[in-house]
Amino acid sequence: MAVFDGARIELKKSVGYVGDIFDSSALAELRGRMGIGHVRYATIGTKPYRDAQPFSVSEPCGIAMAHNGNTVNYDELRERYADRTRSNCDVEVILHRFADALSREKEIDLRAIFLAVEAVMNDVNGSYAVVALIKRGMLAFRDPHGIKPLVMGEREDGTKFFSSESVAFDAVGAKIVRDVAPGEAVYIDSTGATHTRMIKPEKPAHCMFEWVYFARPDSTMDGRNVYDARLRLGQELAKLVEKDDLDVIVPVPDTARTAAQSLAEELKVPCREGLMKNRYIGRTFIMPTQAQRDRAVRTKLNPLAFVVKDKNIGLVDDSIVRGTTSKKIVALVKKEAKRVHLIITCPAIRHPCFYGIDFPSSKELIASDRTEKQVCEHVGCDELTYMTLDGLKRAIDVDGLCLACLTGEYPTTVTEEDKRRVCESREKDRVERG
Repeated sequence: MAVFDGARIELKKSVGYVGDIFDSSALAELRGRMGIGHVRYATIGTKPYRDAQPFSVSEPCGIAMAHNGNTVNYDELRERYADRTRSNCDVEVILHRFADALSREKEIDLRAIFLAVEAVMNDVNGSYAVVALIKRGMLAFRDPHGIKPLVMGEREDGTKFFSSESVAFDAVGAKIVRDVAPGEAVYIDSTGATHTRMIKPEKPAHCMFEWVYFARPDSTMDGRNVYDARLRLGQELAKLVEKDDLDVIVPVPDTARTAAQSLAEELKVPCREGLMKNRYIGRTFIMPTQAQRDRAVRTKLNPLAFVVKDKNIGLVDDSIVRGTTSKKIVALVKKEAKRVHLIITCPAIRHPCFYGIDFPSSKELIASDRTEKQVCEHVGCDELTYMTLDGLKRAIDVDGLCLACLTGEYPTTVTEEDKRRVCESREKDRVERG
């Protein structure tokens, strides 16, 4: 967390749970009228504390910055700012590019700030939703395609907020104002006045995985409620599944539960909790190593034999990425079930992501070189149904989706050299992490 007290930026960051790091004594030391905070698992780097956001610089003025996303040309930018870069976190090079452009202006005013954002958008290839403290104000901007979400909020007392998800506003009594548009910069000055500039808007390409998996169901992003989108995913799946083959629908907790319920309603098949979740285990997909993911699955889920025993199960999950988690979950259910039909709310993920979701290599993706039948055999289910691409688009129903991991069509330029460099960097990180 970084706060500005009117004279200087105070920064505190560590690794662990928010409530442990920012206890009452820590918060008492962070005094200021504005601040930014950050909670995100790292897709690059091996030293969590060193790479933790926000980052700050003192020149040409005090600036603190955090972001959500991933920089495709990170290595190129890091080399440019090698004398100043101390981490493997890509927001640090975004910060240096911004500060470098700002230092070239005679006066650090609104015009200069927006010009510095333009320099970032011209040079940084990838996804980024950025918040920053600068010159007694708060700045937010979003990459030209709006790949990662960024929402504005306001409280009745006039306090303004930015967040990756609107659900954060509920906790502080704020309401959604609007989304920051792709390629837009918003600056809140010290009086609370809002200044906006469309810097470099391009065709929207919002990450579809936010609605399928990442975002909380009570969030609204880019005008689309996540819970409603997941209900629609279940309704679309109902067009693809024969209800006569199923005795009961079982969701893989928690992300797939909403789609499973609406699928069951459409098919008029009961929906039951056949897998009980250990609430103290985190999301397995976002854990940094395969060994951690494997251990988490073993302790995270336990089949409820009363529900699944000797039944034809429609097992609903949000996605199949590497296939290792799906294989273990299917095996858990098949110990008791008669038959398992695995139903996935997302189409087959066949291509790597370079925008912040942690599968940058096609070698990791089970569907990259396998047919649907081969994936079915590999994970051990009796039948497999993926969502269709058209069904996904209808369910999410927003203006412009990034579907690169499904189609291989990337919204920004990603060369073969970019792919090789990113994959090698991630592989090196994983070896060091163990």
